[in-house]
Amino acid sequence: MKHGLPYLEKVDEVYEGCQLGKQHREWFPKNQAWRASNPLELIHVDLCGPMQNESIVGNKYFMLLIDDCTKMIWFYFLRYKSDALNCFRKFKSMVELQNGFRVKCLRSDRGGEFTSCEFNKLCEDEGIQRQLSMAYTPQQNGVIERKNRTVVGKSHHAL
Repeated sequence: MKHGLPYLEKVDEVYEGCQLGKQHREWFPKNQAWRASNPLELIHVDLCGPMQNESIVGNKYFMLLIDDCTKMIWFYFLRYKSDALNCFRKFKSMVELQNGFRVKCLRSDRGGEFTSCEFNKLCEDEGIQRQLSMAYTPQQNGVIERKNRTVVGKSHHAL
């Protein structure tokens, strides 16, 4: 199609480094995972981004929250990572008023947006227990990580 380009052989083998990089780690044993029996007893949360393309209004991130009991999902667009704290405050207020239950436990990774002094103080003041996954082990928070992959995959197909 273009003159002057070298001929490249078609390679049918998969390189070991590529193969290893695309593999997922094994899941943690299910019998060790605690599951909620009431709404808002356990909320999974994660922030994803920055996205390659920002939205029309300048959002580069999204925050997902999943109720462990009902599997209800809340999705928020954020302009900056630092917006996560205020977004969580609004989420907590809304869901607690809507159904009469209180957020009791929050499961997240160790991202700075969830381990800041302000976020920790909010959780302490509100009596919210924290469950932080170990660094570089997204499978410990598999519920939210699987949903992130679904959302990001859907957005790439929409482009």
